[in-house]
Amino acid sequence: MAQTLARFLYETSAHFGEREMLAFAPEGTVTARYSGKELSQQVEAAARWLATRGVTKGTHVGLLCTNRPEWIFYAFGAWSLGAVVVPLSTLWKTQELAFALRHADVEGLVAMSAFRARDFVADLTGLLPDLANGATGEPLWNTNFPNLRWVHFFPARSNPEQVESTSGRSSSPSYVEALGERVVPSDWAVIFFTSGTTARPKAVVHCHEALLVSAQRIAQAVGIGEEDAWWGHMPLFWTGGFVLGLLATWSGGARVVLQERVEAGGALRLLEKEKCTIMAGWHQAGPLLEHPDFSRHQLALRKGSAHALAGRLLVQPHLAVGMYGLSETATCVACAHWQEPEDVRTTTCGKPLAGTEVRIVDPQTGARLPQGSTGEICVRGVTLMEGYYKVPAEETFDCEGFFHTGDLGFFDESGRLHFVGRLKDVIKTAGVNVAAREVEETLEQHPAIEAAYVVGVPHETRGENVAAFVVPRGSTTVSEEDLVKFCRERLASYKVPRYIFAVSKEAIPYTATGKVEKAALKAEAQRRLEERELGA
Repeated sequence: MAQTLARFLYETSAHFGEREMLAFAPEGTVTARYSGKELSQQVEAAARWLATRGVTKGTHVGLLCTNRPEWIFYAFGAWSLGAVVVPLSTLWKTQELAFALRHADVEGLVAMSAFRARDFVADLTGLLPDLANGATGEPLWNTNFPNLRWVHFFPARSNPEQVESTSGRSSSPSYVEALGERVVPSDWAVIFFTSGTTARPKAVVHCHEALLVSAQRIAQAVGIGEEDAWWGHMPLFWTGGFVLGLLATWSGGARVVLQERVEAGGALRLLEKEKCTIMAGWHQAGPLLEHPDFSRHQLALRKGSAHALAGRLLVQPHLAVGMYGLSETATCVACAHWQEPEDVRTTTCGKPLAGTEVRIVDPQTGARLPQGSTGEICVRGVTLMEGYYKVPAEETFDCEGFFHTGDLGFFDESGRLHFVGRLKDVIKTAGVNVAAREVEETLEQHPAIEAAYVVGVPHETRGENVAAFVVPRGSTTVSEEDLVKFCRERLASYKVPRYIFAVSKEAIPYTATGKVEKAALKAEAQRRLEERELGA
């Protein structure tokens, strides 16, 4: 039976009761634990407070927060009222936050005050000068953000405070309950920003039902049970962290161990002490394996998504499963099953999940391709997004309602999906998509750069690293260090090129039709890096 996210949370927390449902570790030690009952109480308190700010069905509520309990309190509190939650990345720079706030028509914003060296109060005050005058409790009127009416900051302490003590006044439970009764599973629930397949991230709209159906089917395929615990290091503001991690874990009746700041030594201690069993998101695997104390820790990780490093990090024989998905499909489209043989689980993406249709088509003609033929992966089904926010449906789906992913794959003779690569000019680094064009446009803003060309180069643990070729303007010169600094001031850290090569215009390879040969540039970047290693 279809549910709303709030109903799912309240029913799941009731099932947990006094049993631990959530643990929070700012670094390597748990500082706060919540039973199902306690978690439900905090969500209810957040809902009552949000209602006092006028949040109701359809209100767009932005949420700027790391992996903390408050993310869960306020998100599910907003869903209790029928609001549309807009998760914002704490990795974004100020201009990226500004774009998301405007594009998603955010009406109210809940934000942590700071994280590490990042001062979000200062960042947002720069965008909204009225905040400097103590206007967080007053309606905001700013022509750059015409829909935004209020901002609420909460202190990001190691031991989170009760929602009531940080938020003040609250509405009556009966009023909140009345608002909640108006929410249905087909309502919009969230606007997730993609991690970048275009110069600007697209805003993916999902309804309640899509997120929960995806999570429940993932939980079944991964084999999540009450004895399990998910290591929650993947950001909740991404679909991977929220659906593949949080929702799937709770759908299987397991507990969540959130880690806000991941440092390999602290993570190893946390994993051992909390007996985490589920690994989803492998960008932190390399640092764990390379840590000098790795062999001293007895880890319990055994389930989750398959990866080349599974044989080294997970308890053997592991039960990790291959899977394929994307933000637009609420993560998994296809997934192997934990009870299948290891060679099937680790070499394929499994079969399409129930309720999901997958076609392989010719990227040029759109014609369906037979089994064994590689083509573009196209998807239709219950977990597919409602669409991109502010983008017409006809520009997003084909005439049959299929979404063309831009990814290449094929079906084998057993009907299992295999992922081959990407059609789109996108780099996947540490599990995050980086649009090459966005990085190129940033580099080209530098006065010394005439043109920039960005590619991904293979990396053992990160998948790919960002590399850039730049053509200096005239006879000007600029150092690699200066360009990296320039990018760091304008882009999230994972988008900043790790390698920058200055070249002449003539060194850029072109096809017969005048397009830049990115494959040739990628090979050239690899060659140069190999030469660096030999000369080191």
